[in-house]
Amino acid sequence: MVLLLACDSAAEGNGKVEAKADVKADAKADINLDAKAVADAAAKAQADADAKAKLAADAAAQVTVPPLKAVADVEAAIGTKVALKPADLDLKGVVDLLAKGEIKTAAELELFLNAPGAAAHRVDFDADGKLDYLQVVEIRAGANVDFELRAVPSSKLDASLAVLVATIGTLRAEAEGALKVVASYSAAVEGGADLKFERDFKADFKADGVVLADAGAGAFFGWALDVKRPAYVSAHVSPVDIQIGADGAAQFAGDVSASLAAAHLAALRAAVKVEALALAAVDVPKIDVTPPKVDVKGVAKAKGGIDLDHSAKAESSVKVGSGGGVNVGSGGIKVGGSAGISVGGGAGVSVGGGGGGSGKAKAGAGFKIGK
Repeated sequence: MVLLLACDSAAEGNGKVEAKADVKADAKADINLDAKAVADAAAKAQADADAKAKLAADAAAQVTVPPLKAVADVEAAIGTKVALKPADLDLKGVVDLLAKGEIKTAAELELFLNAPGAAAHRVDFDADGKLDYLQVVEIRAGANVDFELRAVPSSKLDASLAVLVATIGTLRAEAEGALKVVASYSAAVEGGADLKFERDFKADFKADGVVLADAGAGAFFGWALDVKRPAYVSAHVSPVDIQIGADGAAQFAGDVSASLAAAHLAALRAAVKVEALALAAVDVPKIDVTPPKVDVKGVAKAKGGIDLDHSAKAESSVKVGSGGGVNVGSGGIKVGGSAGISVGGGAGVSVGGGGGGSGKAKAGAGFKIGK
């Protein structure tokens, strides 16, 4: 009996030892699994960081932002003073379009600003009577992304002579949970220094980018802050680089990556305000067309009207008959053309041009009273 109890006790003790060994083994296995999970997570985080660093390095290597010359140097090169006004570019209107998600990428913005057919701006700083091309140039400064609108003079078509017109900048206000957008004119724009246009977008800032609360309305800025894409720098200097298709859509020549449909392009243009081109005033010469005073003779010969004195050799110049009324030619008063100004059905009064040469008035059947 005692022996049996001893055996049972020994067996029970061995069972406890084995159970403890199993628990220790399981715990060790769990520790190993946890360590592996931590190591895997760390490796993944490092791989993600390396991938981001490589993307940033590749983007930096691909993009060389051309430097801007001093305005004085540009003026010396084009032979005239740079003249820009806020009314030449409706910067507020452009920002509104971006804030509404009507324009989604920098390429679309550049197409809109420069597509032939109707003006979206009136920038002509080299004063050659032609609109200058507005390049969109992306500038990356740390985590923030800015876009410069640079005007390339149409008289030179040289991007190295571009003048900065405006900047559309982004600023991460993480403490406020917002992405701030600030647009301003450059110092080259007369009277534009105090004009700034701001927009705020609610945003969630993550390690791999920024997520806007309203992805549709902030489509352009969501695209702008995508760290995986290459930076955008325009390679175009003239509207001839933009093709208008048979359907009216605009795209860069040989590049189908971005386009604007005709209806969309028209709507974008209608949403901005541009200063109308100034037209030279036309100075129309004033002509006295009052009928000359005449000395009427031969009142007794009124059967067929009154025949006037022809002593001035003005045959048919003024005739009073039974018809009455005053007839000033069939052409009324005509301004322009080769004859300058013509009054009357015949030569009337002709000033300048082929009809007058010297600019003096001459009368021949110009005024007729009666039949």
